[in-house]
Amino acid sequence: MTRCNNTRREQIITRDITEPLDVLIIGGGFAGTAAGVTLARAQRTVRIIDNGKPRNRFSAHSHGIMGRDGANPMELLDQGRSEFMTFGGEVTQDEVTSLEQTGNAWTATTAEGRQFSARQVLMATGITDELPDVPGLSELWGSRVFHCPYCHGYEVRGRNLAVIGGRNLGFTTRMVHLLRKWTDRVTFFTNGLSLSEADRALFEKRGVVLMDAPVSRVQPDPESKTGVLVSTTDPNEAGDSASATRAFEACFTGPDFHPNDQLLRAADCESENGWVVRHPNGKTSKAGLWTAGNVTSSPDQVSQAMGTGVATAIAIDQSLLDEELQQIQGQAHG
Repeated sequence: MTRCNNTRREQIITRDITEPLDVLIIGGGFAGTAAGVTLARAQRTVRIIDNGKPRNRFSAHSHGIMGRDGANPMELLDQGRSEFMTFGGEVTQDEVTSLEQTGNAWTATTAEGRQFSARQVLMATGITDELPDVPGLSELWGSRVFHCPYCHGYEVRGRNLAVIGGRNLGFTTRMVHLLRKWTDRVTFFTNGLSLSEADRALFEKRGVVLMDAPVSRVQPDPESKTGVLVSTTDPNEAGDSASATRAFEACFTGPDFHPNDQLLRAADCESENGWVVRHPNGKTSKAGLWTAGNVTSSPDQVSQAMGTGVATAIAIDQSLLDEELQQIQGQAHG
């Protein structure tokens, strides 16, 4: 088995570099790497170009992955990338700055001036989280401050939680209601978010404590491995400011989600409601250009991203096979 894999790798490395790859994957996170493993095992020539900045690089643990719950995401990703290369895949550490369709292939140009051509391109560039502008919040992101109840709710069940608003109203209010399934002690610092009277009444009925004073700082609680200290400053009628600091056992916040879809938009892919449209099996509106993971689906967890990556990889392989069969039939008729 080892000999077969080594032979396969040699075949890819020594192939004519002017010949287009079968598939170029832009983004080597969980969606892109899972797709790469599937395509490499399907005997396709595949290269992943990755800038080394996966979304969950700030987290020490990833959850909800059957058989690997609690695994360090970067270690898990490194293992997946090693498997990808064992099956013959190639990895380039770089960033794609432009993507152009040339005939029946796509050509990607990187920040370091390299060019790669491929019959099909899978975009798995993920998403960027923009946190509320609260001092100390970004430093605790992924360790004591989270955003996904399904990823981290179980680990903080029954604890005294803070939720800090500030950017994403719809996501944040929904998250607060979700967190009530794991604990009955939730304090929601609105931090500038405007809540309707109906929202406030519903939170009150569910036992959520609302705090409207602006959050001035978040810092680690030295008395707790997971806790935070949330400081607020509330101007009073006299023009003075009343400050207070409260301790919580963990903290959540609702970031703005910014898909890293600049290349897709530059390729004039169809978009809707601020997102590039992902058609069934990961197709975009442009032939030969596909997506998987958070770049077109913000809620994807690790397991979801891997699943969509695999499903899209299979669709890409089937599409390549259809092209090959059509070419053979055309030659036969010729």
